[in-house]
Amino acid sequence: MLLNVKNDIREIDRVFTCIKEFCCANGISEKKCFDILMIIDELATNIISYAFDDGQEHTFTVMIEKEKDMVHVRLSDAGIPFDPLNRIEPDTDASLESRKVGGLGIFFAKQLSQFISYERVGNKNQLDILVSLKEEE
Repeated sequence: MLLNVKNDIREIDRVFTCIKEFCCANGISEKKCFDILMIIDELATNIISYAFDDGQEHTFTVMIEKEKDMVHVRLSDAGIPFDPLNRIEPDTDASLESRKVGGLGIFFAKQLSQFISYERVGNKNQLDILVSLKEEE
């Protein structure tokens, strides 16, 4: 499934609906579907909020496909070059008062996925995420 998404936060609801339909059609458990939705929500919201700094309407893509016991998600945007994996990990042991705001989205995506990579391909940021469909025991 390939979705073209406008850089408008209201698009997240449409993306969620499509991803839920994908999960149902592919027999993906509610828990794994929730994990996938959380990853896409965090990363797509970052693209919408920060990738384009000109105030114009842009689109980016969300691709999702099932590959055996994994789901492959790819987010691709032609926004400013940004590698979210190059950020310092948030200190989740620090008190709430001393923590910096932000930075948890990519942290959660890493925690919920088996693999995540970033590549600048031509003029596009490309994030690839693999989520295992095997249930934890």
